[in-house]
Order: sequence, then C-alpha cells, then structure tokens
Amino acid sequence: MSDNKFFDNALSNMKDNFAGRDGIKHLADLGYSMHDIQSSLDFPFSMDKIGRVMWDHYISNETILLKAPGSGAGSVNAKYVRKTDAYGKQSFVKVSGEAPDEPDITWKKVIFSNEHDIFSTPFLKESIITEFLTSNSCGGPDYVSLDLGRLKSRNNSEWMTLLSLLGEEEREYAEFMPWENSITSVYHRIDDRIIRILRRLEKTGFMPGVYYFAVRDV
Repeated sequence: MSDNKFFDNALSNMKDNFAGRDGIKHLADLGYSMHDIQSSLDFPFSMDKIGRVMWDHYISNETILLKAPGSGAGSVNAKYVRKTDAYGKQSFVKVSGEAPDEPDITWKKVIFSNEHDIFSTPFLKESIITEFLTSNSCGGPDYVSLDLGRLKSRNNSEWMTLLSLLGEEEREYAEFMPWENSITSVYHRIDDRIIRILRRLEKTGFMPGVYYFAVRDV
C-alpha cells in the first residue's frame, strides 16, 4: 500500500471514529441501549469502547458525578433548565452562566431504609423504590450513589451475582461502563435506566443506600 493510500485510509478511519463518538453520545442522550447503539453505528465499536465514550460524555454533562452533589465539585453551583424533547419526555440540562428564573439548587441527602431479605426475588408486589423516589424528589435532578467500580474490579462471584439480577439492557450498562475508573462510589443521575436497575435490586443485598435530591431555593 502506498504512503498516500495508507494516509487516506487512516484519515478516513479517524473521521469515522469521531463521527462514531458523536453518534454514541447522541444515541446515549436519546436513551438507546448499548446494544442498540452498537447496531446503529456505521463504524464498528466494541461494547467496551462504547462504554468509555458514554462514560466520558456522562462525566462532562454531569449524568455521572465523581463527588457527591453539594461537595464543592460538579453540579453544586450549576444551573439547570427543564427541557422537553419532541416526544414530550422531560429532562434537566445543565447550562452555563445564569439561567433566568431558575433558583439555585441545594441537596437533601437521604438514606434508603428498607427491611428485606438478601437475594429475595425482585418485583414482589408494588415497587417500594418508586414510592421512595416520588416522595423525596422535588423534580430533580436527583442522584444515587453507585459502588459498581469496587465490585467490577474484583470480578468475583459477588459481581457476577449482581449482573445476573439485572435485565439485559441494564446488565450491559453495568458490565461495559468503566466504573473501575473511579476508586470510590460515583453519583449517577436518577433516570429511567437507573430506576429500572433500582427496581431489580431493591429486594437484594445490592440495593444502593445513599440518595441526593435536588431542592430548589425559592
């Protein structure tokens, strides 16, 4: 292969790579599963690479915080506005500078307390976590502390048990996101995916216990 041909191929691959990264971010924001993201891309990406791109994207837009809300880093001084997409789905988006008519956010830390047997079957009767989130949330953004990095780095029977408790889409998210990049718990915004994970785990010994609910100062 000539030098020019090699350069052209490398440049083409680099463009595809950047386009793929943008595609991953866009589809992740739309709520696509990791498998569906992989299937939608023109350029081949491994699940691990998709997870790394999503991780960096979620750190940048504060879907994932490396320190607790209100700790002096991340979203403590951020402004959020409510955004509604074309399908009527609402979410909170961080904006730079002053957001008009949007009060400052303080944080209410709540410990989830629930008497349950370890490893009992999920989805027994009505979901307790749904009531817990509803009664404490003031409209978001809200966060839950996740200690997946410690379990994943050990890759032992405890980690495999956790994965087995999740549905397919949630299992992919737990397995291929690089949680091990953080040596401590991370704080994940409570979105539809996280709620599905919590519902799966609420009757087990893997239920996350620390939550931060946004309270808007009037």
